[in-house]
Amino acid sequence: MSFNCEVCNSNSSGIHFGASVCRACSAFFRRSVSRNQEYSCRRNGDCKMGTEQGVMCKKCRFVKCETIGMKKDSVQKHRDIYGKRLPIFQPIFLPTPFLNQIGGMYKKLELDRIEVYQFYEPPRYVNYKQNIEILLREFYLISDWIYNSFNGYAALPTDQKDVLIRHFYFQFLNLESGFRSSQRRRNDVWFLPSGDFIDCVNLESFFHDPDEIQPISSEEAVRLFSPSFESYHRNVSIPMITDHVDFMEFLALVTLILFPTGLEGQSDDCVEISRRVRDTVQKEIIHYFKNTKNSEDAPIRMGNILSMLPNLERSSRRFTEDIELRRVLKAFPVNVDFYEKCLMKF
Repeated sequence: MSFNCEVCNSNSSGIHFGASVCRACSAFFRRSVSRNQEYSCRRNGDCKMGTEQGVMCKKCRFVKCETIGMKKDSVQKHRDIYGKRLPIFQPIFLPTPFLNQIGGMYKKLELDRIEVYQFYEPPRYVNYKQNIEILLREFYLISDWIYNSFNGYAALPTDQKDVLIRHFYFQFLNLESGFRSSQRRRNDVWFLPSGDFIDCVNLESFFHDPDEIQPISSEEAVRLFSPSFESYHRNVSIPMITDHVDFMEFLALVTLILFPTGLEGQSDDCVEISRRVRDTVQKEIIHYFKNTKNSEDAPIRMGNILSMLPNLERSSRRFTEDIELRRVLKAFPVNVDFYEKCLMKF
């Protein structure tokens, strides 16, 4: 049985903020509350609601949301769990043009994510299947982002792009989640690009799928696969929290994992491009340290940041191996595109 949205009468997607509404009205209510928007009506509050009306009056739409029982405090509750998005990037006025450019493009990626995920439910804990759906969607966003952000990458032939992005993607997800943990001083959740998160304290909920019969129980899945999360905390999130990794350092790490050398299938031309990019980034981050850190601390800081790279690859390798094991065991059915596009190759 299907139900109609109580605001606009289109198809409802479920209960959002206490009422049965569509995703569009849910997103409208969330944005209105989170931004503390105030609207006015040209017809003294007598506008008709419905998609057939074209652009609906925002004032009357919001009043209707409240009238049917949508709760403002539910929006705040969801936002409190996750926290606000990271601050909009402001360029560092130092001779770091490459990193400044990447920072500006990362801002665009965040704006693209807001657009892509705006009709989703408020940030929530997700299970394994929901997580894979997010990561597959994110793969296409990230592919476009690095193509438009890194000239060296865009100039490569298709086969070399594939070599780099397969090595990069899962490490980037781990690095980005670790950076968000560092910014928010939280190690109990895994932050996802959509704004959702994985409950690392209660992994049984992550490995539970209420819609399908599972070949193995949630408890058994935790026993088999929780070491992946322990490796992530040990190698990525805890070191990044401990060292208070900042945004410029994060950008440097992003670039270094995108342009490695010595990968299987990597051409000589690709290696040369990677070397040039790595040299540029390391020179800029050294200059950044010299201008923002104590001169005696700069070399130590550089060493600490670079030492995160093998830890990041170690953690990502463990996750990849466990995902492959789940595939072999047929423990969790997953879209085949995820395996073919997103997993690291060693």
